[in-house]
Amino acid sequence: MLKIVKDSVLKVSRSFGYDIVPLREMKERDFALHLSELLARLDIDCVLDVGANAGQYRDFLRERVQYAGTIVSFEPLSRHVEALRERSRGDRNWHVEGYALGSKEGSLQINVMVSDQFSSFLEPDHDRVGDYARLNVADHTETVAVRTLDDVLPALQERLGFKRPYLKIDTQGFDIEVLRGAAKSLPAMKALQTEASVRRIYKGMPGYTETIHYLDERGFDITGLYPISRDKSLRLVEFDCVMINRAAIQV
Repeated sequence: MLKIVKDSVLKVSRSFGYDIVPLREMKERDFALHLSELLARLDIDCVLDVGANAGQYRDFLRERVQYAGTIVSFEPLSRHVEALRERSRGDRNWHVEGYALGSKEGSLQINVMVSDQFSSFLEPDHDRVGDYARLNVADHTETVAVRTLDDVLPALQERLGFKRPYLKIDTQGFDIEVLRGAAKSLPAMKALQTEASVRRIYKGMPGYTETIHYLDERGFDITGLYPISRDKSLRLVEFDCVMINRAAIQV
């Protein structure tokens, strides 16, 4: 009964041009609206989801952004790969690649953290953000395959037929390594999204200025900055940075 009432209220409100958004979802609302407009304006036909974890970004795209096109999720952790492939059976436009992306091909040990959303090729650094100390600690390590976007993109395009991709990277401090392995592929990306660090939670990870400068030099301009997390003092820890390829802008 409650769902029927809720759906009825939403239907009426939308008929008048308004939407009712729960407070807990307000944080994602502006981000979803921005991505929805950006993907539509650029006629994006594939989202490359690098660092898929349990498929949260795919769900965000489908449910909040209302993107129905092709998604290719890259995830190296074996338990997630199995679960993602099982879930993808219900979505014919969702494809799962069971390896990591980096700056060169090979294999690496990944630290699987107590809270596996923090799993990273890098070691945790608790000096700047102690709030995550109990979660961002290695439970065990796993050896995973690593490939480069430059090596895998042509075969994916041939198999899936996409021409206007959007690149999303969330690899817990390893994003710039993914970008380094995409030197030839970046010009083909109409826009991208990377996780940028203000207060480092891994040793050796680049700061946000380094990441943004790296992409600026390669022809990308910022369209949006969206906070991901803050510490107990409300200082920003990391944010999602959305950037558009200058070559894709129609003047």
